[in-house]
Parts: sequence; structure tokens; C-alpha cells
Amino acid sequence: MARIKTAVWYVDANSPDPGILAEAGALIRRGRLVAFPTETVYGLGVNASDPAAVAALFEAKGRPAEKALTLHLGVPEEALHYVRDIPPLAAKLIEAFWPGPLTLVLFGAQRLPPMVTGGLPTIGLRVPAHPVALGIISAAGVPLVAPSANLSGRPTPDAAEQVLADLGGRIDAVVDGGRTPIGVASTVLDVTGPGLRILRPGAVSAEEIAAVIGVIPEGVPGEEAKRPHWRPEIPLVLVEGDPEAIMERVQQLYDHYTAEGKRVGILTREERIKEYPGIVVACGRGHDARSVAASLYTAIRRLEAETDIILAEGVPAQSAGAVCERLRRAASQVIQAGNGL
Repeated sequence: MARIKTAVWYVDANSPDPGILAEAGALIRRGRLVAFPTETVYGLGVNASDPAAVAALFEAKGRPAEKALTLHLGVPEEALHYVRDIPPLAAKLIEAFWPGPLTLVLFGAQRLPPMVTGGLPTIGLRVPAHPVALGIISAAGVPLVAPSANLSGRPTPDAAEQVLADLGGRIDAVVDGGRTPIGVASTVLDVTGPGLRILRPGAVSAEEIAAVIGVIPEGVPGEEAKRPHWRPEIPLVLVEGDPEAIMERVQQLYDHYTAEGKRVGILTREERIKEYPGIVVACGRGHDARSVAASLYTAIRRLEAETDIILAEGVPAQSAGAVCERLRRAASQVIQAGNGL
């Protein structure tokens, strides 16, 4: 595709300049592509009612055309314009999680181009919890879709510089509101069937959903495995197990790879950053899955640029949910502390 000049506008995440929001909204209204922060990751916003704009989005991202897009709303009440009805369970979830990182899949009212819904009778919707995103949605005044602002197959971006690394020269503008607070995409929950199904694990856990509706949603067997996942261009060795055993094994591996002449990077938690030699990057705190999610891909990208191999401490699956899954998918090798090299 032809290269274009990508404008970058800086705003305060909590009190964004109304003039910049208005300019970004006007670009989207005219069919242009604008990336902006949400509470989860940066999204690439386009006018969902403009087929040419949606086609340009697919081209810019290299996204498969059959993949449905999620409609981003300014207020929950707008959902009634785009769906047939809102079942009682969905209404409870909306009250509990909107604005927030939960995407609900409902039966659509057929008011959007088929390429938005992937030709399906359903549509995904959410209300983001971020002043910049909400301001741009309001300023645009049109139905707006905003998938993650990255090339297909690359990690979702939690900072504007990551958006530019993937999409600079491919999109019209990036509204830079700093790092996104969550760093993991929204959970996608299908509420169209007799049972609830998580189509994509994300920032809201199955347990959090169950606490609201009294039912633990099911996952779709094999669905997450079908999704493309990113790995850094250098090896990432993930070490899992007891925290103290993990530290011992990471230190052993550091000595092993350093003896081979490799530049070794270590991905750890904030409270253990001084425990290791070499190039060490912190990624969140202990059992705080949200803090790990908020800095995971940024930390990996930094080590990818500075080292030859990454040694990453594992996080407990029971506390980290989708974060643990993304870390495992980024790994070229997963070993258990206590086993041999």
C-alpha cells in the first residue's frame, strides 16, 4: 500500500485537549484511520458505516477480511441501535462492566456493512473506559470500530510508539495518550446461545463474570489456539514453577547462555529486579496480574531490541489468566524449574 504521513498528537490521558479529540473525530468521520488509547490497548478507529474506510483498515493491518470487528460505543444505551435485543444476563453484564474491558457478542440489527460483522448475524460491542477513546467516539458522531492498532500477527500495542512501529505510514494519525493502563485486550463473551461462551480470554476473568451472573462461562474448545500469536524474533525461554526454584533456574540459564557468548535479558517482577545480573527488565509485581499485563509486551519488546535471548519468569496461571496464556504463547521454550537444561 502507498505510504502516507502519519500525524502524532499528544494529549493528557485524563484531560485530553477537546480540539485534538474533535480533529481526530473529524478524520474518522471522513473515512480516515486514527489510532487512540483505550483502557486495554491502542485501537485503530474507523467509520464503521463507510465500507471504503473499513476496507482500508483491513489493508493497513493486514487483517483477514472474514474477521468480524467490534463496535465501540460512547454510552451503553447506544447498543440498542445495533442489536435486536439485550437479554437479561447481558443487561447485568453491561451494568457491571461497561464502560470497561468486556466485549459482548449479541445478535445484530443489520445496520452495518457485512464486512464489519464478517457476514455473521452477530455483532461485538463494548464501551471503553478511557477519556481519550470516549472523547473521540463522541466527536466522530458515527458508528466506530477499533480493533487493536497493530499489524496482524504482531503483539497488541500498549503505547503509541508501538503503534507507529507497526502502522506508521499506513494510517492517518495516532493520538498519543501514553501507556494504556491494562495492556491486555478485552474479554470477548458470546451471549447469543443458551450458555455463555468466552471467545477470547482477556482483561475480565471468567470468575469475575460468574460473580455477576452466577454462571461460569465456557470457553470455545480450540478457539484460542486458532488465533495467530506473536513471538519475539529472538528466543524467549519461559521458566515456570515455585518462585524460588524459578529464580535458581533462571540464574543457571543465565550462566549457561552467557558462557556461550550470548547477551542475556531477564524478564522478572519489580520486587526481584535487583536479584539478577545483566540486562533485567521488570514486568509488574508478584501476583498482581493486572500490573504484569500492563507492561508485558513493552518489556518483551525492549529485551528483544537489546539482547540475544530472553529468560522470563513465569506467573501463576490461577492468578494471571489471559496474561499467563500470552506469555506462554510468546515463548519459544517453556521449562519447569527443577528439570534439566
